[in-house]
Amino acid sequence: MDFDPSVFGLAFHRFVELEYQIFGRIGAPLLHGITLLVILLVFWRGNRARLPFVIFFTLNWLFLFGFWGVYAVFYWAKIGIIYLLVYLAAPVLLTLIAITWIRELFQKKIDLDLQYCSKWRWAVLPIIIWGFWYPTYVYGQGFVFKASDLLFSYYGLMPCPTTMVVLGLFTLNYPMGNRTLFNLMTIYALLIGTATVLTGWLPDVPFILIGLYSLGLILFHRPKRSDQLSIS
Repeated sequence: MDFDPSVFGLAFHRFVELEYQIFGRIGAPLLHGITLLVILLVFWRGNRARLPFVIFFTLNWLFLFGFWGVYAVFYWAKIGIIYLLVYLAAPVLLTLIAITWIRELFQKKIDLDLQYCSKWRWAVLPIIIWGFWYPTYVYGQGFVFKASDLLFSYYGLMPCPTTMVVLGLFTLNYPMGNRTLFNLMTIYALLIGTATVLTGWLPDVPFILIGLYSLGLILFHRPKRSDQLSIS
């Protein structure tokens, strides 16, 4: 069987719709609402909000791992082995990310003190907002921009928009924080974002951009001596 990008793209779109039919009505507004509260708490309390931040996103990623990392394997196996092989990078990365979130509960590496981050770092804010909004996209037809997606979009239900938001937040004070989690999310953004866009899923174009930006920080950022001392 030859790989057909259009088949993969359509199957991906149907998988997204299937998840929303199962979890979207309750899950979407719940995840949006809790995320907004947690982020506001981070802006207000900084590292004092680390525990609720980590607990919430650990649970969120365990859900994403369960649906996109486990159930999706069986879904793609039915579509065809070649499509499953193409998809396999996603469950592997989701497994590593979920494990890293669990470890973060005990390691306490994430730094949420945003008081002293450079002003130019806030240029990532449009991508964070895009991930939270994640406008409805009808495969092969185009976007449907609705204000209601600020509460009922696929954010929290799909790894891509969820990673956009969290990775975007992590870039604000990089290199402080959990480097392993940052690196894994960067790899996920670059690999999975590129794959989904190439198969026609255009909402993930900003996902590639945040991946490239994060990779740039990893490769070219030169931490000050004070940063190095804090990390060590």
